[in-house]
Amino acid sequence: MANATPQGTDGPVIERVVLSFFDAEQLAAAIREAQIEHRQLESGAFSGELRGVIGGSIVLNSGRYSRTLRARGCLPADAVVIGAILEAERDGCINGFRCGARDLICYPPGAELDYLLPARTHWAALQVPRALLGELGLPPSLFARPRVFSASLPGCARIVSRIARLAGAGARVSLRDWEAEVATLADELAPLALQRGGLHARPNYAERMRQLRSFEQQVNERIGESLRIPALCDAIGVAQRTLEQTFRDQLGVSPKRYLTILRLHAARDALLRGAATHIGTLAAGCGIPHAGRFASDYRELFGEVPSATGRG
Repeated sequence: MANATPQGTDGPVIERVVLSFFDAEQLAAAIREAQIEHRQLESGAFSGELRGVIGGSIVLNSGRYSRTLRARGCLPADAVVIGAILEAERDGCINGFRCGARDLICYPPGAELDYLLPARTHWAALQVPRALLGELGLPPSLFARPRVFSASLPGCARIVSRIARLAGAGARVSLRDWEAEVATLADELAPLALQRGGLHARPNYAERMRQLRSFEQQVNERIGESLRIPALCDAIGVAQRTLEQTFRDQLGVSPKRYLTILRLHAARDALLRGAATHIGTLAAGCGIPHAGRFASDYRELFGEVPSATGRG
């Protein structure tokens, strides 16, 4: 991993992080003031790039990853977030709704995010302190709830293109020009407050998220046990068929596969944090009693053997 931070005396601070392997802690730390956990869902070696442009109190993060991820957690508590899908080869799923290239999403402070992020999707997220909304002329009603705006909506493509320019700002851009671009973006965003729609409209989203959270809680609390999907369904209080449909729609994987992914991530987190233990012992502690199977599954998901992670 390389981390470069070029700074100009008259321009915004630009940070760039290049990732050569999956590290949930590094991914979470790169998104300022948010509490987002990441899980790699697609098998294979991971790489990615994160970029931050910091102009005064306004921050714009952007990124792209080589493998499909799930990003889940809470956005900054004191800032609204204006998110955009700059490029995408296929649709993702944000809070239960399909979302694709050039779509725009507005979030209130502290909003929940649950994003199935397909590989090679280029995303951007502008954080604007709540205290600046009036100064920028952004109506609070635009951020009263999570709202998605389709790329087909008049003016949306222009707004996303402006966000892309802000995300790609170079060290030679003056802070004054960057702030002027943000102000113009705010002017173009304001009329969207009159548009209808919002992410809250899907009626079964809350129940689906309850199922996913309950599943993860059960697994995390009993990670070292021999768990079976029917028994987990009974503990959650949901039919197995219903849970399988939720997983297909929200994450694109089966509950059984996600159970294995959670076990492998728990082992990887321990290895990356310097756990000094035998690989077989670590695997058993994460609920995979066969060391050979653990090593094979681990290599398939992360593109490296467990011992290589431990040495890193």
